[in-house]
Amino acid sequence: MSENVQLPPQCPPWCTVEHAETGPDRTHAAILGPFGGPGQVVIRYVQADKDGARHPVLGRLSYYVGGQRRVRDLEPTDAYDWGQVIAGLDIRSFAEFAEALGMAARVLDGGL
Repeated sequence: MSENVQLPPQCPPWCTVEHAETGPDRTHAAILGPFGGPGQVVIRYVQADKDGARHPVLGRLSYYVGGQRRVRDLEPTDAYDWGQVIAGLDIRSFAEFAEALGMAARVLDGGL
C-alpha cells in the first residue's frame, strides 16, 4: 500500500541553505556580502514554510557606520528602486552620489 507523501515546496532560487528538515516546515535563508568598503554592507533574506504555507520573504540590510552596526528592513519597492538607481550610476558617479547623500543628511539635520 502506497502512502501519499507531500513533498515540501521547492526552495526559492536565492536560498543557500542545505536543509536537514524533511518535513513541510523549513526556513530558507541567504546572506549576500559583505560587500567591500568600510561599511561592510550585508543583505540577508529569510523565508519560512510553516504548516504547508510559504510566508513572505523578509529582507534585511546591515552595515557599519563609525564602528556601529545598523540594520534596516528592506521593503520590496525600495529595494527595487535603489537597485535601479545604483545600477544606473557610472563608476565615476559613486563619489559624487555619496557626497550628495552626505550633504542631504546634513541639510535635513539642520547642519548646513
